[in-house]
Amino acid sequence: RENAEILWRGLEALGMPLLVEAPLRLPTLSTPRLPSGVEEAALRRRLLEEFKIEIAGGFGPLAGSIWRIGLMGHSSQKANVVLLLAALKELLAS
Repeated sequence: RENAEILWRGLEALGMPLLVEAPLRLPTLSTPRLPSGVEEAALRRRLLEEFKIEIAGGFGPLAGSIWRIGLMGHSSQKANVVLLLAALKELLAS
């Protein structure tokens, strides 16, 4: 839960508010909304190629507008959460 809360605060600070209201969120799955004008597939590809971070896109009517970020097992380590947030900050600025 602590890692999820770090992720949630960081995403919101980057202009990526979460789809699900705080009381209903699962710490294992976060669904941030993407900033307008962001090419989500290209951004996910750069995260994978440049930082080895894999993020899943949304399904159905949410495809292209949200991501699905899992915090389970190895990925749910503070260092990995901090790396994701730093990578997103860098890529969103470019």
